[in-house]
Amino acid sequence: MPESAPPLPRSIWVVAWASLAGQALLVLRDGGRVDDDVSQVVSMVLGALLVGYVSAGVVRARRIRIVLAWVVLTLGFVGGLAEVIWAHDPGGLVHAVLMLAASVASLLGLATFRRSDWYAWQRTRPAAREGPPIGQLIAIGVLVGALGGYVGLGDGGVSMRVNVDVG
Repeated sequence: MPESAPPLPRSIWVVAWASLAGQALLVLRDGGRVDDDVSQVVSMVLGALLVGYVSAGVVRARRIRIVLAWVVLTLGFVGGLAEVIWAHDPGGLVHAVLMLAASVASLLGLATFRRSDWYAWQRTRPAAREGPPIGQLIAIGVLVGALGGYVGLGDGGVSMRVNVDVG
């Protein structure tokens, strides 16, 4: 007889809501992209699909997607810490501290999630239809990805130039 599924841990909800809060803070600070409408829609759709896919894998404790989540959340933490250190004005500092708090909450939530009964049970590879539904968590992930495709770069955005010397 199959083992019954443990409940979804609160920690995975913390990861989801903290990630959404972080994206919402970016949208509030930077607004939407100024590209043409088509590229923005494509970016939002691709972001939604990618983050939704990774989110589903994280909730189902799939190793590679968990590693991707750790990398992204750690980079967000490092970026948030850098913003706190180099904030120039009180408003920027408040925003940076809120972003850093969202990053810390996500990282702590993911660390706690990895020690949960749900995570251990998911590592046994149960059928997707077993256990409580995870659709709401995936929907939050899709929204995070769509907002990531929507958000514009702030004044301190990344600019790259590649020179190729052929000859």
